[in-house]
This record gives sequence, structure tokens and C-alpha cells, in this order.
Amino acid sequence: MDPLDFAIYRFLSPRGEARFWAGRRIIDPIIPAREIAERVGISENGVRARLRGLTARGYLRGESVTPNPSLFDARVFAAELPVRDVGESERIFADLALVEGVTFARDTVDEDSRKIRVYIACENSSTPSRRMELLRRLSPTGQLHGPEPYWIPSCDRELSPLDWRVLHQVWTQPSATIAEVAKAVGISLKTAARRYHLLIASKACWWTHSSDSEEFPLALVWVYLRGPKDRDSVAGRIAKEISTWMPVASDGLGLGPDSSPGLLAGLVPADAPTVLERVLRKFSDMAGVAKVRRSFALGSMSYPDWFAEHITDRVRSSSRSVAG
Repeated sequence: MDPLDFAIYRFLSPRGEARFWAGRRIIDPIIPAREIAERVGISENGVRARLRGLTARGYLRGESVTPNPSLFDARVFAAELPVRDVGESERIFADLALVEGVTFARDTVDEDSRKIRVYIACENSSTPSRRMELLRRLSPTGQLHGPEPYWIPSCDRELSPLDWRVLHQVWTQPSATIAEVAKAVGISLKTAARRYHLLIASKACWWTHSSDSEEFPLALVWVYLRGPKDRDSVAGRIAKEISTWMPVASDGLGLGPDSSPGLLAGLVPADAPTVLERVLRKFSDMAGVAKVRRSFALGSMSYPDWFAEHITDRVRSSSRSVAG
């Protein structure tokens, strides 16, 4: 992935900032190639050609839609299971399908450990402890780090019966065009477009990469600051001096928008190890930086059953209320 590929890849996310709500990087499903072209300084055809290349190399292999758990009055928690080898990861990925509420898991490695980070939806205050005990039983070491609350913004509006039908359709067919959504739901193109955009604007759901596509070979780099006052100066230097940097939004790590004043994070290409090391040294040498850490994604798995059950229930309830 060269700098131009990376710049195009970056601006598939809203405002060019990565967000990992529900553990997966959000992409903008309606951003036109023209807008990306204006941001990166090449033609629309050039952007489309680069996107085809990124798709062929696995960076953009399919799309997925993640509904906002707040639609179902649920909170998300994250926990980490330490692992030691590939065989353990594969077994854990398979066994996680048996734990109710698990929506996504990612296998990651950093400088000193390997772990599977699990995201689990919980409907009430007594649910987390029960589900975490089930997760602990899956741990090869018997250890479980967490759970910790994973902040996700709430949906801004209450969905109507028609909204639920549109959401159900885009969830089952995330790559469908608006015209295809309109035909499947049985509404006009204008109505479908309005509802589609409202779902996005209200944070009712998010488009993400599919589980076949990973932020690899990209490193997630954590830049720990000496103090909150260093945040603006360090962020400014990074933006000026490191072109291959995709910042993670302040509310994009599940920590809440105002809870990480001493931390900056971003994605950096990692397919050229010597270049990555040079970039990391630049981070470490910046005034105001206390420590730099990086982690790499090795694989992931999505678990749709919890969402399937809850979306289906809401669609059925909405249909009954309309019929009544």
C-alpha cells in the first residue's frame, strides 16, 4: 500500500478518521469517488482504479452493516482472552459462536502478547458477569482481561416500522444500491433514499468492512502523551510530518469522546517493516510523547446471531403494530 493507496483508503472513513465502534472500522457507504479525488488530488477514474486494486488485494473485500446496539437497549463490553498459538485462536473463534451476545472478535498481537479481543452485547446489568464467566471458560490460560465498558454513541432517533424494514434490508444486503433496497422493501426510490440517509445520520447502523477484510498489513499505533496539554501540538506535528497516518477519532476506540486526553491513536501501513520502524522512531522523538505502542490484526470473526434475533423481533413487532 503506497501513500496514495493509503490516502484513498483513509478517506473511505467519515472525515478521514478511523472509528472502531463495535470493534470494526466504519466506512462511509455513500461517499462519491469525486469527493475522494478532490481530497487526494487525482482524477475520479484514478480513484476508482486504486479502489479496484485495494479490493483485489483484500483491503476492501465486501461490506457489512452493524446495527447500533442501543436500538435494543443494550450496552457493549470488551474483554481479552490471552492466546499462545494459531490453533488456540481458531478454537476460540469457533467456540465464541456458542456465547450469547458475542458480536465480533479480533485476534491481535503487540510487542509482548497475543490476545483475542471480544465484543459482547448485554441487555441488562446482570448479563455481563454471566457472559464473562462463559468467556473465561474458553480461555486457554483460564485468564480473562476485563470486562470493560465499550462506549458507543446512541441512535439519535426512534425508528419507525418502515425504518426497521429498511434497516433489516441493508443489514441482510449491505452492498445493495438504494434502488435495490427500494424494490426489496416495496417503497419509492425517493422514500428509500431518505430513510437510508436517516439511518446513517442518526447512527442507527454503521457500514464496515466485512469480516473477510482486515486492517492488515496496517498497524494500530498508540501514542501516549506526557500530559493532556501536549495533545494538540503532537497531533499537529503528526499531521504535518507523517503522511501515512490515519487518525482514530477521539470517540473511536470505545473510550468516549472526552476520556482519553493523554492518548492519540492511528493506523499506519505496516507492509514495509523498515519504513514502519522509521515512522515509530519519529513518534518517539516528538516532544510531548511518553511512549509508543503498536498492535497488528491477525484475523477476525463476526457473529450475526444476536443482531439477527433482535432485528427480526423488532421487524415483527413493527409489522404487528402497523397491522393493528
